[in-house]
Amino acid sequence: MSYKNINRAFFLLLFVFSYSIQSFGQNSQTLARHYYVNGEYEKAAEMYKKIYIEKQYAENYFSYYYQSLVNAELYKEALKAIEEHNKKRPGSAYTYFLEGRVHELLGENKKAEKLYDKAIITSKGQFNNSLKVGSSFIQLSKYDSALKVYQNSLEVASEQNKATLYYRIAQLYNYTGDEEKKLEYLSAYFRQMKGVNVSNYMKSNLKKILTDQEIEKVKNNLLEDIQKDPDNQSLLDMLVWCYMQLGMYQQAYRQLVAIDKRYNKQGKEVYTFAVDARKSENYKISAKAFKYIVDEKDKKSPYYYVSLTNYLDLQGIILEKDTTTTKEDYLGLQKEYESFIKELGVRNRTSNLILDLAKLKALRILDVDGAISTLQELLDNRYVDSSNKARAKLLLGDFYLLKDEVWEASLLFSQVDKKFKEGELGQQARYKNAKLHYYMGDFNWAQIIFDILKPATSKLISNDAIETSVFITETVGEDSTMVEPLQKYANAELLMYQNRYDEAISLMDSINFLFPSNKLEDDIWYKKAQIFKSLKKYDLSVQMYQQVIDKYPEELRADNALFELADLYETVLDDKDKALELYKKIFVDYSNSTFAIEARKKYRELSEKE
Repeated sequence: MSYKNINRAFFLLLFVFSYSIQSFGQNSQTLARHYYVNGEYEKAAEMYKKIYIEKQYAENYFSYYYQSLVNAELYKEALKAIEEHNKKRPGSAYTYFLEGRVHELLGENKKAEKLYDKAIITSKGQFNNSLKVGSSFIQLSKYDSALKVYQNSLEVASEQNKATLYYRIAQLYNYTGDEEKKLEYLSAYFRQMKGVNVSNYMKSNLKKILTDQEIEKVKNNLLEDIQKDPDNQSLLDMLVWCYMQLGMYQQAYRQLVAIDKRYNKQGKEVYTFAVDARKSENYKISAKAFKYIVDEKDKKSPYYYVSLTNYLDLQGIILEKDTTTTKEDYLGLQKEYESFIKELGVRNRTSNLILDLAKLKALRILDVDGAISTLQELLDNRYVDSSNKARAKLLLGDFYLLKDEVWEASLLFSQVDKKFKEGELGQQARYKNAKLHYYMGDFNWAQIIFDILKPATSKLISNDAIETSVFITETVGEDSTMVEPLQKYANAELLMYQNRYDEAISLMDSINFLFPSNKLEDDIWYKKAQIFKSLKKYDLSVQMYQQVIDKYPEELRADNALFELADLYETVLDDKDKALELYKKIFVDYSNSTFAIEARKKYRELSEKE
């Protein structure tokens, strides 16, 4: 064998050996953890002792070894282990605490107190150990001892570490119920951050330990501190946080804009605020924040285009929710869209704007031909990529369906399906084609595609495919007499989609007249409820939904009707109590419903607003 081959073989063996040792180490830790979790503490202690030695007497592995011995009530062995550990790592405040804890468990309280005192004194110069000792005292409800540890550590702590200690002391006072001291040390914590913003993780923790009344007090304390230290950005950031927790979005916005301008920021904080405000359905202030970025930031800003898209989209949502909105209002929004698109040009970055403009024209202004022309302009542009053109084709297919040009729509859906067979765009195209064939009464073909789409990556497509497939099966099944009524019903759904509501209602009414024993009564009520909601005839909509819920509680539409009625009460009729009642009914009485998780989330959010 040549020297080169010998050398290669040696390194291969060395790699295999090293890998085997590493794998053994990982496996032994997994096994030790398994023993510990399953309460086999003696076996866990034996394993952790080996790992502790292998890891050069590392403090964290000693903690696992020690805790396993204590849980196994092997106190003498624990004391012996501590003695050996002290030889390897002498003077550790945390080790003195652990030794004191063993003596306390043995009932040797005087020895325990001496060791606890030693841990408190020694921790003064050991910042990390002071945190461990302090939190360990808190776990034992020894709050006075924990306070001594933190206060001693404060005397010698660095400026950065002082902030951590102030927060720990505030937490401690939260446990003892001393609100005044808690707020005093939180204020000290915010001041000590000195320009470093409090992390989102810490803000999340603050929400857990502060009531709304306490946040109001924190806000007032911050306003006082800002007067004394107006350049402390961490104080300004926390003031914004307080405003948002208290629902004072206008004040939060003003503060953020002032910070952004004063410190020449790039708009990140304003953008984050705008997103949060949109999520909490504060649409007007969210739109204002997005517009600020559009007006004040360069087009090269990473927040410019996404803010522009959000701003215009929110303007549409605000108009839609306003019961006094007229067609002229939507035409005004159309002009705003067109002005931005003319300025920025047709390209990938403006594709979302162009798609949204097309939807506005077709669905709100009812100018379907204008919408088609807008999309065609995007499709004809050679600088727009294939995925954005595919999105335009899907929308174009929808609009051809609005015009009752069914096969033109199907052709567009098929083109996207063919080009993006494996992706979500392909799944959307397939779903739209299946739905089209359902509208046309070709249930066999439609159901085959719906069944294929059941495992789709998009949850919305998957749920809709499952629901429509089940609906076809339950309605027709082996009963050929239900094919014609279902065809009329599906055609009525198409008329609804085309906003031909009077024709849709007439066709659905004819089903009951022509086929008195049909199985579609609940489905017809459900669709009528949706029509009346679109027409803003809310009383009639409520009646129809309630008919479904009361008379057909076991049928497919029941949970849909419940969820949509709850949303109607929440977002339009402003009856929060009724909305809460219905959301609760969904996740209690229909726990297997696809709406159960969302209903629970809505219930929680709405309850918090009360």
